[in-house]
Amino acid sequence: MPTNVAQRILSAITSLAPSSSRPTPLRVVPPAPPPAVDLDATLPIGQGSHPSSGPETLPMRCLRCQGSVEKGTAPVRVERNGYKLSWTQVPAWVCKRCELAYFEPGEVEAIRRALSDLRALSQV
Repeated sequence: MPTNVAQRILSAITSLAPSSSRPTPLRVVPPAPPPAVDLDATLPIGQGSHPSSGPETLPMRCLRCQGSVEKGTAPVRVERNGYKLSWTQVPAWVCKRCELAYFEPGEVEAIRRALSDLRALSQV
């Protein structure tokens, strides 16, 4: 009886095996070339050769809400040691969705200088 089972298994295996023609091997398909990149679009702001058509946008999203960030102005109010200082329109990058303002280093330095000058005046 075991030989009968072995013969059946062997015949089943040989019937499943492909005929004398071997299957063709799989071909490796090269990856598609990367899409063309507009190098002017990747330059830092203000260094592109194309004039901007509309408001200048920052190539990043707002850290709070992921909204788009555009050039604009924002108010700044500082209260320290009993004195108050405020500006109504400081140049900044402002989120269109949540209105969070991002200031460039030049504006931050100007605010810091004004605060240190005010501190020096209050000590005189």
